[in-house]
Amino acid sequence: MSAYKFLSPWYIVGFTDGEGCFAILITKHKTKKVGKDANLCFEIELRADDKPVLELIQKRLNCGRIVELNYERYGWKPHVKFVVRKQSDILYKVIPFFKKFPLIGKKGKDFELFCQAAEIFKKKSHLTEEGINQLLKIREFMNNRRPMFG
Repeated sequence: MSAYKFLSPWYIVGFTDGEGCFAILITKHKTKKVGKDANLCFEIELRADDKPVLELIQKRLNCGRIVELNYERYGWKPHVKFVVRKQSDILYKVIPFFKKFPLIGKKGKDFELFCQAAEIFKKKSHLTEEGINQLLKIREFMNNRRPMFG
């Protein structure tokens, strides 16, 4: 039997609480009607020597890819990042996983906002100016932007 069958979902929750990121990406886009493109993204970044951990998480969630990063110019050791950007994987694998196994730390608040953003994507509102504005408003309170006591 493979090791990932024994990887506790709570291990993934703890890892995500410490090293994970739920993000709303909004970029300029020349061919989109509103001039912007929006995507949801879930990722966990670690030093490259912890790549086997990310591979187990990838297998357990059954989605995403692992990207190797080189931070030599900063004097850092190489890193690896587990990234999920495929919207169907976000909606039908990542979100259900963390709804079943809730985040305990401050990332739980980011996840709640991420889920609100996902509803905008489900309705295809992210393709409209109003939807992009809603996503920008949600993003204001995610990750390091949120007030410390709030």
